[in-house]
Amino acid sequence: MNELESVKVNGLVRVRAITAFLSLSKDDFQCTKKYGETMNNNTSSLRSKVLNATKVLHAVRDALVIQGNYEVQTIRIATNRFGEYFQSELLECQLSELDSTLEKAQIDFFSVGPAITIDEIDSCPIIVSKSHRFSCSAEMRSGDDVTFAKKTAECMKIISQLGNKMKGDHVKEGLGNFRFCATACCKDFTPFFPAAKGPSLKNITIDTIPFSIGLENGKLANQLLELTSSIDKISTCFKKGMADALMPIQTICKSISSHTNKSIPQCAYMGIDTSLNPSLDENGSIAEAMEKIKTIKKFGGPGTIAVAAEITKSLKDLPGIDKVGYCGLMLPVCEDVRLASLASSRDIDTTRLVGISSVCGVGLDTVPVPDCDIESLMSLILDVSSLSYRYGKSLSCRLLICPGAKEGDKAEFNSPYMCDCKIFDI
Repeated sequence: MNELESVKVNGLVRVRAITAFLSLSKDDFQCTKKYGETMNNNTSSLRSKVLNATKVLHAVRDALVIQGNYEVQTIRIATNRFGEYFQSELLECQLSELDSTLEKAQIDFFSVGPAITIDEIDSCPIIVSKSHRFSCSAEMRSGDDVTFAKKTAECMKIISQLGNKMKGDHVKEGLGNFRFCATACCKDFTPFFPAAKGPSLKNITIDTIPFSIGLENGKLANQLLELTSSIDKISTCFKKGMADALMPIQTICKSISSHTNKSIPQCAYMGIDTSLNPSLDENGSIAEAMEKIKTIKKFGGPGTIAVAAEITKSLKDLPGIDKVGYCGLMLPVCEDVRLASLASSRDIDTTRLVGISSVCGVGLDTVPVPDCDIESLMSLILDVSSLSYRYGKSLSCRLLICPGAKEGDKAEFNSPYMCDCKIFDI
């Protein structure tokens, strides 16, 4: 695998996200309730927690850029579930305080964790609408919880319509759902949004800031799978190539985790989400990369599940790499040019994508769907959550509802992070 010796220089791997994890409590906010009025509590520790997390993120980013010559695209913060620190009667005040704190710290990506109750789901449209910085999710409690799935679908519908009620690029044309999803069996320290979350307050034992790494590695996947060529070599050629490519990133992260620099808060490297994650660049598609294996003539056709299973098995067992998150194949339709093309020609649909998820993850991601009824959305959420709980897999369901659109229409998001795609039939 000599071709991979200069992988970072060649730009085949980018760091999509360095995500730090905080555990917040109600007492961290200046907003308190006293005598029926919102007061300021000057003992707030929110700013200091965000500042410390930011110092860690900057240290990791600088090390990856300077020592490894990696491109780092984003630094992010995720927290424990928001029900442990947001108060419904003070939500607007707390969100304003948090947004202001993040603006000063120059943090543009912040996940407040999942809603785990029906009542908490009601807060999600407010969270998404408040700022472009905020992401959140709804954590399915089982594979057959119809009530929770329906409430989550209603939430997606409300978020899709936010652009009709308020101004802001972060909610126009249904884009608010880019920052909201349903999750199932997703574990702590997943670096990718909107599913990212930190541990519950009750599970915190030491005052250390954990962090993990998410990648953009579609170009690497294309090169490795072209070199691999045959499905029976995925467990050897592909697996070794991936491990060799990621080890330098881990080495740098571990050096920061064990630092003795007093200006950097104590931190802990949790691992890398080894998932294959596409880019919109040429040769950045994961679907196209899989088609480099001779078993597959066209992604979605015969052989796709077999190849997906072998790749995922390797990603979950990379020697020497500490792993977090999904560790599977990311197939975000509107972030993968080949997938979008196959969707537009009706060569893939939601049923086929869910079927592939049975062996590889990550669920349904950035799938453009029509302005449909709640029951149809609910059914897709239940498909994903049922699969997740049946096999104990981390899966999520992020649907981009296109207001006023119908199946077969073209979804145009005018976003540098997504490509156009025909709307799925559900």
